[in-house]
This record gives sequence, structure tokens and C-alpha cells, in this order.
Amino acid sequence: MPAYPPENMEHAQIDRIAEELLAVIPQFHRMMSSTVRRDGTGHASVPQIRLLAELLQGPQTMSALARQQHVSTQAVCDLVHDMVERGWLSRIPHEHDRRQQLLQVTERGHIALAEARQQALRQLTPRLHELSDTELYVLAAALPTLQRVLNQGDRNGHADGERPGRSAPDGS
Repeated sequence: MPAYPPENMEHAQIDRIAEELLAVIPQFHRMMSSTVRRDGTGHASVPQIRLLAELLQGPQTMSALARQQHVSTQAVCDLVHDMVERGWLSRIPHEHDRRQQLLQVTERGHIALAEARQQALRQLTPRLHELSDTELYVLAAALPTLQRVLNQGDRNGHADGERPGRSAPDGS
């Protein structure tokens, strides 16, 4: 693991950290995706897991979900249709706009998400057990900072039915 000085970090070092982080995220995603695919029992797919997790923050519109997931509304519509049929999501009237509906996670959706998380933990936990105490400490210490970095966009205002800090891929 590279050593980073605690203060006065140079731009090149910060750029290197960003590059390393960008390399790790896809590896982590591949590990979780392969876990879901290997299961093959009709459990939630990775996109469905992301949607369920996003909706744990509260009910949202399909268009808001599409912007947050950086996919088309049609892609979300296809996912949502299947998830409603499975009983994982329900549609509720929008409080301020009768033309729209909000999506919320049902009890069955909470169960499906919990099962997917347990499945992921069964893959991840043994890997963490292979780390030294020092490596685990460093990893644990970095998680709050990583969470803060990833949530920095959540400070902006938001429209009804949308979570803060999310914008459409075109910047609107």
C-alpha cells in the first residue's frame, strides 16, 4: 500500500489516489455482479439492488431514478415493471402532482434487498478475514472519508420526488 503524507499533499499524489480509487470501484462492482449472477435463483439483479437501495432514501419518481442511475427512463421503467410484479415496489400517488406516481419499497422489496446484501457479504467477508489487523484498521478508517467524498454532491437542492444532489447526465 502506498504511503501518503498526512498533510500538504501535492496534486500529483491526489491524482494518483483518484486513479487508484477509480481502479478499485469496477473491481468491487465485478465481484458483486458475479455473486448475483452465480446465484441464478431469480434474486435481485445488480441494477435492481441499486434501485431498491436508492428508494430506501424515500419514494421517488421514475424520471428522478433514471437521472440518478444515469440511464434512460425506459430502462428504469423496464426494471420497475418487473419489480412491481415481484411485489418489491409499489406505486403511490405523488403528493403535489397527480399526474405522477412515486415508487416505494415494499416489505418484499426490503427482504429481497436484505437477501442480496447477505449474499454479497458472504462473498466479501471471507476476503476481509484474510487481511491483517493493520490493513483492516486502515480500511475501516478510510470508509467514513470515502463515504463523505462520494456523498459530496448530495448537498444541492432537489425537486419533489428527487433526492438532493443528483442531476441529469446532461447537467440539468
